[in-house]
This record gives sequence, C-alpha cells and structure tokens, in this order.
Amino acid sequence: GARRVLNITLEIAKENIMSQAIHNLGGFGSVVLAKDFNQEFISAFEHINKREGVNISPLAGQSQVVNGINFAFYCFVEQVTAPDLPKISNLELVTVYEKDGTYTQTSSRVISEPVLFPPIGSFDSAALRANFTDAEAQTAEQIESLVGVHYDILAAQQQVVAGLNFAFYAVVKPATLNGQAYFAQINAYRNLEGKIERAE
Repeated sequence: GARRVLNITLEIAKENIMSQAIHNLGGFGSVVLAKDFNQEFISAFEHINKREGVNISPLAGQSQVVNGINFAFYCFVEQVTAPDLPKISNLELVTVYEKDGTYTQTSSRVISEPVLFPPIGSFDSAALRANFTDAEAQTAEQIESLVGVHYDILAAQQQVVAGLNFAFYAVVKPATLNGQAYFAQINAYRNLEGKIERAE
C-alpha cells in the first residue's frame, strides 16, 4: 500500500518537475480548464485552423502577454469516421498569436503517445474522461485522491503489456498558496493483480 503510493507519488513528482520547468521557461500564465475560458480564450480558440474530417475540442489553455498575446491550447483531436469504424484520436498542443484583433495559428504538435493502427503493442487512441475504460477510471481516481496536489485528469491512453501502462493528461495545481496550475502527462503502470506501480 504505502510503497505503491510512494512510487506513484515519485513518478508524478518527476513529471510535475519536468512540466513545471517547461511551463516557467515560456512565461505563460496558469493553465485554465476549457470550461473556465474567458472571452479572450474563446475568441483565440475559434481561430485554430480548421481541418477537413477532424473535430478539435479544447481541454485547457494558457496565455502569455508579449507584443500581443500568445495562446497555448491543449486539444483533443478526433478523426471523423463512419460509425462502424474505430475512432482515432490524440492530444495536440496548438498555439495561436493575437495582435490588434488578428489571430494566427503559429504551431501544432501531437503531445500524446504514438498510436499504431490497429493498436497492437502500442498505446490506444486518446480518450476523454467520459469514455475511460474501467481500468483508466479506477486508476485516475486513485491518482486524484493523492494529497498535496489537485489533479484534473482530462484524457488518457492505455497500452496492454503484462498489465497495463497508462498515460494520463491532466491539469495539475499544487496545494500551495500561490501554486500555479500546469498541464502534465502522468505515467502509471497497473500489474496483472490490478495493483498500481510506478511506470518504468
């Protein structure tokens, strides 16, 4: 019990330190959940380049005031397919620059784990919280119950190994007075007995 929690905590701490360092270098503000977007975020998101056959939904975002405003959006990107075909989806970080009411998408890159099709041996497509498997939901709830940090797990992927590897994508807010929220990938491993261990 305690060792398992410690291992998960150590892995999460490692991920948080990496994410926090990347976050601070860019000078971006705290990450905001999409449900809490103000009009500035909504307007910027509406200018993300549309792609034929793809639905793009924001999960969270952050902004940076420069000579204008840079916006970074953490997005769920899903291919539009026929109902009988498997859905293919991933997470992307999309940036938009705004100056004087003019918006320009400046970059887009996949931030989720690579997926083979069919996903034999690789991670599966990213799933939103409402579509988590039982194993993803149970593991996410265990991670979110850890004390000292608040986790909003928004999406996940899993990989079948001798057990299950998970990649969770979350907005993380340290439980400190001025703790700044950031976006992080949290890796976990669940063994064949269903116990969560640290990912290698």
